[in-house]
Amino acid sequence: MLSASEISSLRGFTSNDQVPVVSLYLNVDGSRYPTRADYETELSYLISQARKSAATKLGLSRDQQTRLDSDLSSIGEYVNLEFQRNGTRALVIFACRAEGLWQVSPLKIQVENSLYVDWKPQVAPLVENLSAYSHICVMLTNKETARIFSVYAGEITERTEILDQVLKHHEQGGWEQSKLQRRHGLQVRNHLKKACDATMEYFKKEGFERLVAGVSDELWPELERVLHPYLNQRLLGRFPVDINAPADEVLAKVAELEEQKRQREESSLLESLGPELNSGRIYAGGLDDVLAVLNQRRVDLLLVENGYAEPGKRCPACNTLEFGEEVCPVCGGAAEHIGDVVEEAKELAVRQDATVMTVPPGHPAITRAGHIAARLRY
Repeated sequence: MLSASEISSLRGFTSNDQVPVVSLYLNVDGSRYPTRADYETELSYLISQARKSAATKLGLSRDQQTRLDSDLSSIGEYVNLEFQRNGTRALVIFACRAEGLWQVSPLKIQVENSLYVDWKPQVAPLVENLSAYSHICVMLTNKETARIFSVYAGEITERTEILDQVLKHHEQGGWEQSKLQRRHGLQVRNHLKKACDATMEYFKKEGFERLVAGVSDELWPELERVLHPYLNQRLLGRFPVDINAPADEVLAKVAELEEQKRQREESSLLESLGPELNSGRIYAGGLDDVLAVLNQRRVDLLLVENGYAEPGKRCPACNTLEFGEEVCPVCGGAAEHIGDVVEEAKELAVRQDATVMTVPPGHPAITRAGHIAARLRY
């Protein structure tokens, strides 16, 4: 998994000597590509297409083409000879060996197959995919035992285990039964409090964005009473689960909650898009207007309909993006034609620390917006 600092470094990387940079996103998920030959065939196609189109797209010299061919061959050799899937669902590679760049990242999330050749790494697809996931703490507990997991982007790690011995419920009657029941209830509450305290300490030490509770419906009210307000604010959801459940089962339940959250957020954004565009205050819609606010670094969130693409222009002097004009509106230089200005808009948004979200096609709000819209910072 790429760290935040590594992603930041990739965002800032440019080829000073104008050597092409290769960015590969390869889906290797076993449910889609059962055998090694399946994804190797897909990679061969991507490399073949890149070799054909890059020279024309970038106007490569013979030396630049030679260096590109070398990087593409290195990627092919790595995937075919060295890479081992071992549960990996995607492989992301950034390569420009002449400039010291060779970054290989196996991921536990799926990506769409694509291979980009440009003067900089194409990090937008990676950032967009990762931004759909939160750093999640999962606290599993019953009346006696607690377990804590860390979950992020399809990976799960058990962080600690809290064990409390609680007196079992006794079936003997009379006064003794009542006394033992009270003692049992007190120990259960103490155990839940310790589990919550341990989770809070984990939050203070490392931080997380969301909390998920694995707890029975019967025990949840007791747990909720002792849950710190900071943790309650971050509660994504809960589910009943056996305390000894394997990590993969816990991960699958968390993934369901994350997908439900993503769908709710997407639906909310799209439902509010029409009224916000009509008000003209914090949203811009349509490619011309969106590129204008992107060039002004005013975009906080970029919404793009899946599959939307348009040819456009980019100023080689100041990297300004343009759709309709032949000259750069910023510096007045001649703009170069590019095959897909929408993809470049995503890349520019990510480099400005904006969030990029690709939404399913066909929703009336994004269609009326012109298939692309931006929420503004100011």
